[in-house]
Amino acid sequence: MKDFKVPFAIVSFLLVQGAGAVWWASQVDGRVKSLETLSLNLAKENRRYIEQVIQPSYGISSSWKNQYHNEWVLKGGWKD
Repeated sequence: MKDFKVPFAIVSFLLVQGAGAVWWASQVDGRVKSLETLSLNLAKENRRYIEQVIQPSYGISSSWKNQYHNEWVLKGGWKD
């Protein structure tokens, strides 16, 4: 082990791979934030479409009462 020498090519390859992994990991956070923003904008646009197009076309107001939904909520909703 005293005379064990690692070739420069292997050391430089490992350094480049490590630097690439650090660079890629630093970019992931930015990608996640942009996807979250895109999802939020899409959800807002979908809600706006429902309120302005779908509900008026069926004559439903945003304060529409649904007896089946109210009964479901009184029974505990998603709780089994």
